[in-house]
Amino acid sequence: MHRNRGKQNKQQKSVNFAGIPRWVIGTDAYKSLGANAVKLLVLLAYQYKGKNNGDLTITISILKEYFKSNTTMYKARDELYNKGFIDINAYGGMSFDGRKMPHLYALTWASVDDFTKPEKNCYRYTHLTIGKDPLVYFIKGGHPKPKNAKQINEQYKKDTKKANVNHNEN
Repeated sequence: MHRNRGKQNKQQKSVNFAGIPRWVIGTDAYKSLGANAVKLLVLLAYQYKGKNNGDLTITISILKEYFKSNTTMYKARDELYNKGFIDINAYGGMSFDGRKMPHLYALTWASVDDFTKPEKNCYRYTHLTIGKDPLVYFIKGGHPKPKNAKQINEQYKKDTKKANVNHNEN
């Protein structure tokens, strides 16, 4: 049995895993999370590849294998957001060409990465500072300024104008 494991390890090019740092799991805020919020946090950690924090998505089309309903998934998302484990980097809504744009999230225990390359997300206006120290809102008692659905929609409309202006200037 050990021989097979050794052979398998030699064939692997690199170790790749979805992880939540041990110190995050040890916090009181993490211990207070419901089961669906923990599941969603693990799935976001699975999306995080080490260089894409701030470009994580929570949509039922991506996560339908893990959640029976979008209501359950979005309640878990709201819990993670309000308790400060995630923050919105770019707000979503209907794009100028009629496509639905999802919110883009960042895990608050890691710094935000730059993902606004011309070929990807060029029409997205981001809110979180790239490369800054992690936000760790969950240690500070939760998200300091959570927005409700109406405020999020209004923010997306403002961001669309800003992103289009910035894009046209380049």
